[in-house]
Amino acid sequence: MTQIIIILLLMIAIGAFTYITKYKDNGKPKAGIKRDNFSDYLKDYSNLKSYWNSIFLFFFGIAMLIVILILEIVFS
Repeated sequence: MTQIIIILLLMIAIGAFTYITKYKDNGKPKAGIKRDNFSDYLKDYSNLKSYWNSIFLFFFGIAMLIVILILEIVFS
């Protein structure tokens, strides 16, 4: 059980660190902007995907910790 909690805490830390270092001051990356190079579209997509993944890791980790806490309370 402690291994799962450690993994979830690491997920929360990675998601929060990615969000804070890359996106806190800049906000959500823009997508769908007309670009000259195709590689710029891929860079926009990569930034947007990284943004949503960091938010997902953070909230998924918190949700799973809450679920584990509730299960521990109910079944102990």
